[in-house]
Amino acid sequence: MPREPQQDRSRETRERLLAAALSTLTEQGLAATTVSGVAQRAGVSRGAAQHHFPTRDTLIEATIDEFFAERTHQLRNAVAELRPGAEGASVTEILELVFGFFSNDLFHAAVQVWAGAAADDALKAVILPAEERYSREVYQLAALALNADLSDRQTRRMLSMTLDIARGLGLASVLIEDPDHRNSVIRTWGETLTEGIRRNR
Repeated sequence: MPREPQQDRSRETRERLLAAALSTLTEQGLAATTVSGVAQRAGVSRGAAQHHFPTRDTLIEATIDEFFAERTHQLRNAVAELRPGAEGASVTEILELVFGFFSNDLFHAAVQVWAGAAADDALKAVILPAEERYSREVYQLAALALNADLSDRQTRRMLSMTLDIARGLGLASVLIEDPDHRNSVIRTWGETLTEGIRRNR
């Protein structure tokens, strides 16, 4: 049997470490997410882990990048699969997708990192660019799904508010999961958004 190429083994090791780091963040929080702890959970030697992630900050940064990349990939695919037709998807369907981006276990893991970054300037420096980059992508995907006219100032403001509301509900869901409230907010904001944004012709 031919030996597995070293590059494939290295990629597999990195993926195992990132998966273990994300699980640790979600289940135990930021303080428990160390290179040695993640290496042990992934079944990887500490030396191999440090080859990929020399410091805890580089591990956290890569884990958050992986989180956002996966979530935006899923959102991009979901937007592409919205029901076709002259009417397109309803505003409610689109908001369900966008709000879902900010309310799941992976988002809760990201909250752990943001809370830690509030008191850690080095961590903040690696987290903020990723958060800003992916927020822009979610904004663009929401605009695309809504066929929003981004040349209109009011439309841009309302799309930004949509992300702010989604984040707020996501943060609330860390402590209390309330689907009825979430659905009510989506319904109410959907009506406001429908009336307030300008669509491309």
